[in-house]
Amino acid sequence: MGEIAVVHMNLMSKGGGEAVAMNVIEALQTDHDVTLLTLTHPDLDELDDYFDTDVDADALTVERAGHLAPWLNRRFGLKYYVLQNALLGRYARRRRDDFDLLVSTINELGLGPDAVQYVHFPFDWTVGLDEREHIFHPTVEEDSLYERLATQAAAVDREEIHQNALLANSAWTADVVEDAYGVRPQVLHPPVDTREFEDRAWADREDGIVTVGRIERSKRIVELIEITAGVRERGQDTHLHVVGPTVDEAYRAEVEGMAADREYVHLEGELPREELVERICNHRYGIHGKEYEHFGMAVAELAAGGAIPFVPDEGGQHAIVNDRERLLYGSVGDAADKIVAVMADPALQRDLRRPFGPQAIRRRFGRRRFQRQIRGIVAEALDRPTAEVPFAVAETPAERPAGSD
Repeated sequence: MGEIAVVHMNLMSKGGGEAVAMNVIEALQTDHDVTLLTLTHPDLDELDDYFDTDVDADALTVERAGHLAPWLNRRFGLKYYVLQNALLGRYARRRRDDFDLLVSTINELGLGPDAVQYVHFPFDWTVGLDEREHIFHPTVEEDSLYERLATQAAAVDREEIHQNALLANSAWTADVVEDAYGVRPQVLHPPVDTREFEDRAWADREDGIVTVGRIERSKRIVELIEITAGVRERGQDTHLHVVGPTVDEAYRAEVEGMAADREYVHLEGELPREELVERICNHRYGIHGKEYEHFGMAVAELAAGGAIPFVPDEGGQHAIVNDRERLLYGSVGDAADKIVAVMADPALQRDLRRPFGPQAIRRRFGRRRFQRQIRGIVAEALDRPTAEVPFAVAETPAERPAGSD
């Protein structure tokens, strides 16, 4: 039994990082006392329902990280995102002697040596904020003063990072971390919840497209609407469902304006889990818009539901679609052309669907696999190795032992 602090900015963002955090907490509560260091107070019942996890709210201690960072989050939301995380890490480091281990599920922070840090995509405190803009899409105009303030607050030491147990959500992200810090993380694909998905018959599905993810600019929903319009212009009578919580009100208004003029675009926002699963299982195709996606939890869920997912040709989501060129697009026009080609070819549809569906995705990215491995990694970080779970995490499905999901 250890005292573990899980460090995460805002669980209510309900993205892939939050799915990782909730599964880490659930996994560690089995053997440890867990405290969540965060900027907001999460609704754990709502999150359990959303992620289909089983976190014991009565056993979890939730502690806000000081005063300044929570205030920035309440006042500005995603604005000053990098600074908020820097302050969160600084607070956790001050508290490190109160715990046996710090576990970050929000990328690499200045937690000191001997922490466990799960990297979705590195903050990379060795570069300027302007070089991170395509990743974080900050809503504040960065300047050198803000950059220096965030970097100083983060207090990330390169040598201490080398002393951490670093994990990455994909081989692609691991490459980026290695470029930034000179050390390669172990790859631990995030947990994909497949329990409610079914591999519904192709003939029973609508010939439409579903996209799942937060409604914010980096998800490029405007471009996904343009892609759908292009598919229709090329002769395919299809439609688009946009599903996910809103985190950028201004961008949602922009998307709403486009959807209002197109009866084939259904802007549904956040749906209950069972409706989300039904939407995916009832459609033949999925699409994701985020470029340089770190892994792509939403893509894995589309695949788990048996939909054929189309994704940008840069990022960690390549692992989910097995690098199939037919499913990778480089522009709006390219995406429309590839979707039309698949929609027009039943034999190609059957071929592309083979590695998808709940059982296939569970074998590769299942939650039991993730939770079992994270317990072993934490046990080893506490210098309490277990024979049940090896510390090494394979980077490809072929390298994992049978039955490891």
